[in-house]
Amino acid sequence: MSRFTHKPTTREEVQSEIDHLMSALEDLRRDAARDSHHRLGLLKSRAESLWHDSHLDEHYADLSKKTVQAGRMASECVRQHPLTTVALAAGACALIGYLVTRR
Repeated sequence: MSRFTHKPTTREEVQSEIDHLMSALEDLRRDAARDSHHRLGLLKSRAESLWHDSHLDEHYADLSKKTVQAGRMASECVRQHPLTTVALAAGACALIGYLVTRR
């Protein structure tokens, strides 16, 4: 069979095929809209539940307290071991300098 053979079609057949395709596209659009609306609702409810987490203030207070404690411990360590701190800082600077200038 040749590629150039053409089956004659009537105007009604073409119109029917176009109507069928339009209907299928409309169904696809409706399904996609419904699915995206459902997923958006799930995402919104998850975000709201995270936003209204009753333990958020407790977590923030705990994290803040631990951060202050870590800062105090670091300050105390620096006061107790000043030469070690200077040597450690020099070593860190040397390492960073080596990594930056390395090609």
